[in-house]
Amino acid sequence: MTQPAAQRRRRLLRRWRAAGAAGVGASLAIVVMALVAALSGGDPPGHDSPSPTEVPMPRRIAYVPYWDQDRAFEVVRQNLDLLDEVSPVWYSLDSRGHVVLADAENTTVDRSTVQALREHGIRVIPTVTNLRDGEWDPLVVRTVLHDPTAMTTHVNALVELAVTEGYDGIDIDYEDLRAADRSAFSRFVAELGAALRAEGKLLTVAVHPKTSDAGYDERNLAQDYRAIGAAADQVRVMTYDYSWESSPAGPQAPARWVEQVIAWTVSQVPPDKVILGVVVLGYDWTDGGGVTVDYEQARSTAQAHGATIRRSDDGTPWYRYRDPSGNRHEVWYEDAKSAGEKLELVSRYGLGGAFVWRLGGEDPDVWRAIRAAPWS
Repeated sequence: MTQPAAQRRRRLLRRWRAAGAAGVGASLAIVVMALVAALSGGDPPGHDSPSPTEVPMPRRIAYVPYWDQDRAFEVVRQNLDLLDEVSPVWYSLDSRGHVVLADAENTTVDRSTVQALREHGIRVIPTVTNLRDGEWDPLVVRTVLHDPTAMTTHVNALVELAVTEGYDGIDIDYEDLRAADRSAFSRFVAELGAALRAEGKLLTVAVHPKTSDAGYDERNLAQDYRAIGAAADQVRVMTYDYSWESSPAGPQAPARWVEQVIAWTVSQVPPDKVILGVVVLGYDWTDGGGVTVDYEQARSTAQAHGATIRRSDDGTPWYRYRDPSGNRHEVWYEDAKSAGEKLELVSRYGLGGAFVWRLGGEDPDVWRAIRAAPWS
């Protein structure tokens, strides 16, 4: 199996943003006010830094992308009883180790909603990525990892962020590193985990999926699951992108492959630290490659073109259609049924929970599937 290179992932990120960016702005303020009112009864938020809220296991976690934040927080508001943790994708880093916004022009750090969620008993663990203005940048991470001064600065900056903003912890999602970064990344995770725990905070780390230590390319070898699992409170496995924008059309997260990834992961990481990634997006492929679509887009396109929706052997919905120019398309996406089959792995392997990547435009019945899961 071949996976996308860094440049392909950069194009993918831009398309994720484009698919959900419309309407961000004034409508976000409306969602925020409604969410704060629903959660906190209108009380003014504080900025204290208590220990992480205790939540039952397995945990139900969701990501809020800055480029589709209004829709995502609306989903949070509608499903408060089904969420234990929320991770807004808000932060990045610079080459000196300082924490910066992931996209200075488009990221809104919503402190009122953070406080309201925490008052409702929902942990807020923001994600720090190597996204810089919409581009994946592995070089900036490598620069920090291999400079002792910059790495110390970065660890201190992340701890300060968690403490001063009242977050329950930090989620690290540094992608597309090289094999030569493996030891330095493991050392960074160990130092950050210890520093956060000293302040009563959690560390979660997102990892690329693999079924062996070497995986399929350098970015897999850069992540030592055993070392990461020893240092982090959660290891969030991104069990998706089996098919991607420049691959042949196919499922993002075929159930058999997802289980293979999880089976290997629990041989390296304590199962109760492993968090299953459940993707709720898809791709629309044509001769020029694929573009990201969410459930709503996939279903509306099928309806507009009179396409017949089928299911693969593993339960993933897909269909074909021709656009007005005569171009042939093939669409694969995720719905509640396909997601629900993978959610069963949480109880089968005794995992620490599952996360949804990402909120906004997903099949509404996904939340029924989460509620119906025997572990939920």
